[in-house]
Amino acid sequence: MLTSRPVAGFLVRVTLAHVVTYFAVGLVAATVFNYEELFAQPIIRDFMRPFGSVAVIVGPLLQVVRGLIIAAVLLPFRSVLVARLGWLWLWLLFIGVGILSTPAAAPGSLEGAVYSQLPWWYHLIGMPEMLVQTLLFSALTGLIARHPDGVMAALPPVFDRVIRALVVTCLSFIGYAVVSVIFALASGAAVGSAENLSPAVQGVFVAPFVANGVIAFFASANGSRGRAAAALISYAFGAVAILSYQALVFGSAGLLYALVAPVLPAAILWFATSRAPREDPASVDDAERSVSRPGSLR
Repeated sequence: MLTSRPVAGFLVRVTLAHVVTYFAVGLVAATVFNYEELFAQPIIRDFMRPFGSVAVIVGPLLQVVRGLIIAAVLLPFRSVLVARLGWLWLWLLFIGVGILSTPAAAPGSLEGAVYSQLPWWYHLIGMPEMLVQTLLFSALTGLIARHPDGVMAALPPVFDRVIRALVVTCLSFIGYAVVSVIFALASGAAVGSAENLSPAVQGVFVAPFVANGVIAFFASANGSRGRAAAALISYAFGAVAILSYQALVFGSAGLLYALVAPVLPAAILWFATSRAPREDPASVDDAERSVSRPGSLR
């Protein structure tokens, strides 16, 4: 019988695996294939929202919901996922049902190629992103199923901190995106590709984005003991970085935005560093051996 804790852990970890792989692979694909220009092509612009629209910017939040749905659906199949090739069966399932044979005429699917007016190149150009993201997600989900106490238990402790830093970095971006959209809507500003996805505008997030990952990496070494200080450092750095960037690049700075924008990313970092760090088994064994030696307790 499954207890609530393993079920909750599986749901959370699989959801995070989806969010991180979706964000990381999507960011690379958007850069390599130039989605901003791609979505403006004839026919495509009637099918997809503009790359800089509110829906696209807030889209990462939807991935949390999608991740939870996928994780819940996979719960009864954990016995399959724990097999040595369980991750491969999951990936093939994604390819067969989630990409090629979707119930609707989606891009990249067989029905989409036959029944939609989307050009062939559009069906093919999204394949690398879908295949790589589902492959990485399937591999991570297989690891999660085989290690219900945590995937990091099978890896050196430093990987725990690296993964946590990566998760914080991805979720922090979502936090900044949400606050930015709220401010844009409140001020009545147009939320379009030219305004939101230009290098000058997006550059304001680079320093806080990287800093949150670095802070999370070092703060996770101390677990909950240092999370308050880490969150405060994250908030302070984010506010100062945003004010400085706006003043240098745009000639003026929005104080209210700079004070509010780092709140959600700092809160995310606070929650992400709440768990105590995992000890290195080698160091634990060394400590136990030193205690067990004669004369070590003088």
